Amino acid sequence: MVVYVVNMGIVYIWSWFAKMCGGYDERLATGYRPNKLVMFIPLASLVLVSGLRYRVGTDFQTYGLMYQLAGDYQNIWEIFGFGAGKAAVDPGFTAFIWLLNFITPDPQIMYVTVAAVTYSFILKALADYGRPFELSVFLFLGTFHYYASFNGIRQYMVAGVLFWAIKYIISGNWKLYFLIVLISSAFHSSALIMIPVYFIVRRKAWSPAIFCLSAVFLGMTFLYQKFLSVFVVVLENSSYSHYEKWLMTNTNGMNITKIAVLILPLFLAFCYRERLRKLWPHIDIVVNLCLLGFLFGLLATKDVIFARFNIYFGLYQMILIPYFVRIFDEKSNALIYIAIVACYFLYSYLLMPVDSSVLPYRTIFSR
Repeated sequence: MVVYVVNMGIVYIWSWFAKMCGGYDERLATGYRPNKLVMFIPLASLVLVSGLRYRVGTDFQTYGLMYQLAGDYQNIWEIFGFGAGKAAVDPGFTAFIWLLNFITPDPQIMYVTVAAVTYSFILKALADYGRPFELSVFLFLGTFHYYASFNGIRQYMVAGVLFWAIKYIISGNWKLYFLIVLISSAFHSSALIMIPVYFIVRRKAWSPAIFCLSAVFLGMTFLYQKFLSVFVVVLENSSYSHYEKWLMTNTNGMNITKIAVLILPLFLAFCYRERLRKLWPHIDIVVNLCLLGFLFGLLATKDVIFARFNIYFGLYQMILIPYFVRIFDEKSNALIYIAIVACYFLYSYLLMPVDSSVLPYRTIFSR
């Protein structure tokens, strides 16, 4: 626990220094660019704590085995199914760790490298769209996404890349965005969901179409068993068909506390939607992405597997929430800032012992 608290302190303080050492940049939505050199310190802290962990995280051993199996391929073409064998599941990621095997057979290099890629893209996106920058970076830890990224590392790597690619959704450059999604899908096939999402989130927030979509998700949640029977049919011919039996028998759902954390920023965004739009006209895109995260969270109360989709959408809270410290008078904004830091620190602190198997924390130096 001490390591995580110290890491949070380092990340927050040095992100604040990065902001203070930055400068104005009218090309950015925030109008301000943090200092890239100083940003390296919080990035390094995030990467080292995640990358040097040992037997920390539910999926740690699974990915270690995956790394070893990737080294058994004779060539990269075999991974993509060019030959007698069958293509690997998510061949892009398999090819990536196959190449790392040439450096060392120790899978620890995978954890370090994936962490560096994931957090670099996330911090790059926050440098462009997060203001105050240090609060956005703090929320990466406070919303528990940082600790959750110790599991499902390939999906979080893809989510980090697509989080950075929000600039192409905003600019309407669908060709480049779709290309990034297609490449990302080779690393985790669930990334393909972001293609229809592109068309959904570019609508005005709280529009009739968005409310209709919300009603559909509510219907699927309350009529879950009927929805599940259809969903299982879709899974049958996919790489996730092995989840079919598990879905039909599992009753483990997302904690209701997480749902409350997802809905509160949306409630505030609805109440102060006009003020937010005055600060940034494209905020509707971010609000819609956060709304999708909440809707998938609702489904995840029935089965935690749907929380995997929320990985793609939960990150956008780090852009949305800091806007609430800019919509009132100076004194109120300061109080809201303090409340956000205190509440999200407490949220992550209480969640840490019971979520994602991130405790006890151990490093490779103690194995």
